[in-house]
Amino acid sequence: MPPFERPHSVREAAYAHLREAILGGLLSPGTRILEAGLARELGVSRTPVREALQRLAQEGLVELSPGKGARVRMLSPAEVQEVYEVRALLESEAAALAAQRASAAELETLGGLLRTLEALPPEDYTKQMQVDFAFHTALVEAAHHKTLARIYAGLRSSLVLARGFQRTLSQHPRTREQHWAILAALRARDPEQAARAARAHIHYFRDLVARSLLEAARV
Repeated sequence: MPPFERPHSVREAAYAHLREAILGGLLSPGTRILEAGLARELGVSRTPVREALQRLAQEGLVELSPGKGARVRMLSPAEVQEVYEVRALLESEAAALAAQRASAAELETLGGLLRTLEALPPEDYTKQMQVDFAFHTALVEAAHHKTLARIYAGLRSSLVLARGFQRTLSQHPRTREQHWAILAALRARDPEQAARAARAHIHYFRDLVARSLLEAARV
């Protein structure tokens, strides 16, 4: 968990702290969240923690079960399929637009993020996921389409929950190849190729996550 800083509102602080821990990949899908233990860790009463969990449950990030407490929500296979279908639509369109609109500085930022991702320790899956998301977010922002970016931002929580099933692939050779293929198409100012590369990358992960879910269900 990241360091806890107490602002004026303890309720808001507990909510923001726990939400960022989930979105940052520090708490994986299925992880149990003990109300009393978290309250002790943050140095607050159980009331703001309980309210934070209720808020996160309303957002779809946490599941609350009577008598069992809370856990980070696990998406169903059907939900994962839907998330990746929407992601493919959004990112392929963003890539096509970015091929036409991205500045040289934005393309350099994307390349820098890929180099950062490749240089991370192989065992630091959480940081890899964070930089991976930063790359895809920067790709969407390079499209310079405010509505698309807003919709994509709203998908972030679902993407984190879906991506949590495959934490180890951000540095995989196939993933690297796909990332650089997207960037190469952007640099070539080829909208159609950029869209194809982005779509192929998202569909690749969709299939991997779906396979992981099926294997987990058999255990």
